[in-house]
Amino acid sequence: MLRVGPPLKSPTRSNLQIVHHTLDVKAWIAAPPSVEAARPATCRACQAPSRPPGLGLRLHGHGVRERQLRGPLAADAVPGTVVLVCRRYRCTRCGAVLTVVPRGVAPRRHYGHAAIALAFALWSLVGMSVGAVRRRVCAWQISNEATRWPTLTRWAEAARTTFAPPIARTAAAARAAQQAIGRAPLTLRTSPREAQAFAGGSAMP
Repeated sequence: MLRVGPPLKSPTRSNLQIVHHTLDVKAWIAAPPSVEAARPATCRACQAPSRPPGLGLRLHGHGVRERQLRGPLAADAVPGTVVLVCRRYRCTRCGAVLTVVPRGVAPRRHYGHAAIALAFALWSLVGMSVGAVRRRVCAWQISNEATRWPTLTRWAEAARTTFAPPIARTAAAARAAQQAIGRAPLTLRTSPREAQAFAGGSAMP
C-alpha cells in the first residue's frame, strides 16, 4: 500500500492540537456535531488537507474526550460545571491528535473565554468587588463573606503580560473585557457591558 508522508507516530504532548469549531458552547451542548461535521479541513500540525484529492482520508475519527467547562452559560445565569464531549481526530500523515472543541473554550483552562470576559467586565468596568464577581462566575458555592478569588488574580496577571509594556492587572482586565465587547454582535450594543463581554468571549477561538 502506498504511504504518503512520514510514518504514523504515537501521539505525544507536543503534537496534541486544539481546534475550535464554528459552534459556540451553547449550540454544541444542544446539538453536538457528528464525526463528519466536526472534522477539521486541515491538520493543525502539518497543514495536510483532511481529504486530499485522489488520496484517502487523512484525519480519522479518534474517539471522544470529555472536558469540564466551568462558569455560567449566560451572563445572567447561575454558574456551574458542564461536561463537553469533544471529538478527536488523528492525522495519518504526521501522527498529531486534534481535539475539536466549541468556540469560547480556552485551552488549558477550566473556565471558558466567556466566563473570563464576564469576570473582567464586572470587576474592571462595572466596578464589582472581587467577592461579588466570584459569586457571579465561580462554579463552586461560597459564602457571601468571601472577598478573595485567586483565580481572577491569575487571569488578570496572564492578561497583563500580553500587553507591552505590561500594565496593571485591573487595566489589563479592562482592556481584555473591551476586546471581548468588540466581538459581541451589533444587536447587543445597548445591552449591559458584562452581557456584551460574555457574548464576545463566547465567539473567541
